Amino acid sequence: MRSVLLGPLAAIVVLVGPLALPAAAADGERVVAVTAGLTVQQDGSLRVREEVVYDFGDDGHHGLERVIPVRAPHDRTHDRSYPVQDLRVESPTGAPTQVETETDGDFLDVRVGDPDSEDVRGEQTYVLTYTVPAVADARPDGSARIAWDAVGTGWQVPIDRVEVTLDAPAPLRDARCTAGDEGSTRPCDTTADAPAGASAGTTAFGETDLGEEQGVTVSATVPAGVLTPAPPILLDTFSPALAFAATPATLGGAAAVLLAGALGLLGLRRRRDPAGPGVPADVTDLPPGVVGAVAHRGARDVDVVATLLDLAQRGHLAIEEVGDGDDWSLHRRETPDPLRPAEQRLLSTVFAGGPRTSLSAVRTTARTGTQLTKEALEDDAVARGLFSARPARLALRRVGAGLLVTFAGAVATVLLALWTSAALVGVAVVVVGLVLAVVGLVTADPLTVAGAHVRARAGEFATTLTRSAAPERFTRLVPYAVALDATGAWAAGARSLHAPVPTPPWYSGRAVDGSTFNVALFAGTMGGFSASTSDALSAAPPSTAGSSSGSTYTGGGAGGGGGGSW
Repeated sequence: MRSVLLGPLAAIVVLVGPLALPAAAADGERVVAVTAGLTVQQDGSLRVREEVVYDFGDDGHHGLERVIPVRAPHDRTHDRSYPVQDLRVESPTGAPTQVETETDGDFLDVRVGDPDSEDVRGEQTYVLTYTVPAVADARPDGSARIAWDAVGTGWQVPIDRVEVTLDAPAPLRDARCTAGDEGSTRPCDTTADAPAGASAGTTAFGETDLGEEQGVTVSATVPAGVLTPAPPILLDTFSPALAFAATPATLGGAAAVLLAGALGLLGLRRRRDPAGPGVPADVTDLPPGVVGAVAHRGARDVDVVATLLDLAQRGHLAIEEVGDGDDWSLHRRETPDPLRPAEQRLLSTVFAGGPRTSLSAVRTTARTGTQLTKEALEDDAVARGLFSARPARLALRRVGAGLLVTFAGAVATVLLALWTSAALVGVAVVVVGLVLAVVGLVTADPLTVAGAHVRARAGEFATTLTRSAAPERFTRLVPYAVALDATGAWAAGARSLHAPVPTPPWYSGRAVDGSTFNVALFAGTMGGFSASTSDALSAAPPSTAGSSSGSTYTGGGAGGGGGGSW
């Protein structure tokens, strides 16, 4: 059984039998006798001699197995180590004595015998000798206390007889022996006489007829001034106070991690100029959809509308206002003007049903194509060196990097907490990762230096409209005005011209009355067209689940399902 704490810092060493044995021993197996000789050394170590007479019965076995505890709980932050040293095994009966040892957690597994043979039968005697340091515990009065499980409660077979002798350099005081199940306080059967020739410091005990998982524990006090026991061998164990200790080393390590994270955040603000054609002298040298995407730091529906108007301006389609602007008719035209990827995607989306269509016809069918068009506009900005990456990809990349650092920090925190007292360094890594993820999401600006210049020039677009004296240029600027929400500025600039603005050849509607082109009305209709087109291109497809007709039919409701054999 396991010894109990007997006085301050009393030693607890549990010598148990094999923990990995079958639930029940084979019929006929038993321990005939255990003779344990325990000698307390001057330094508080214990020299152990175990003589085990084991009856293996008629079935063949490799030999004897002993499992010896080498580690036990001590306090909230430490375990106590009881290393087994100088282990030797002999067999007076001639049984094989090859020894294999393996430490498994808190236990030393000792296997004695031939692993290639199972010829061990009947009664065999084994003598194990070993030393365990730092067993005796010093007490305040100068004495030393020792407690030892001479027979542990891990034996899976009955034990007929136990004899224990405890020897010290001086007569022992308060010598005790208990036997039975773990936790028992029943005294042993006998306090035996010391062997012939034993010293005055020898005490003997005896016990008979132990059942399975029953043991014997002896304890005694060595008088003051006799021993100079070594301090117990303590091993650090996990505790929050220890794992997250705020020491100069851990605080310095955490500060270094936080500083590195701060430098990383500064690096997020730096922009690079990818290879590209550079910044044009005028934003109108760029496609209006790309200009809008740069101005918005990501393509929006209005940039797709601006692309559609630019295609109309270049002769790829005509736009006709229907009624009072309730709908718009679109007619595709053939022209040799080359198309960019975003423009090809947009035209194939709008005119998927043929060369003639309307906004009402494409409503709820163009959402996917519109999203792909926006991505193509962003890819165009990347190719021109205005974006470092698509905005969504950039944000995902930065958030992903931050979450990866957070995960690594969490793993590091757990490992450091389990094995060291530097878990604060791992916590600092977690903090850096979370901040990187949040800041990366909030500040994921795709603009390069060139893109920032284009965005600044786009912001000046409305003020530059009034500087142009060429009326035909105003027609060309309509897509840019829509992309930059500057149709009002476009109309004001057109009215300030000394010559009339020509009617756009791709437009027909209320703003044209014979040969008269109403610039202000046209600007208003373009605002309406932009809103209607954005709504039509981004509208979600109608849900097909359920029915609002009120009719009842099989398979027409929620739930259900089915099954069958398989």
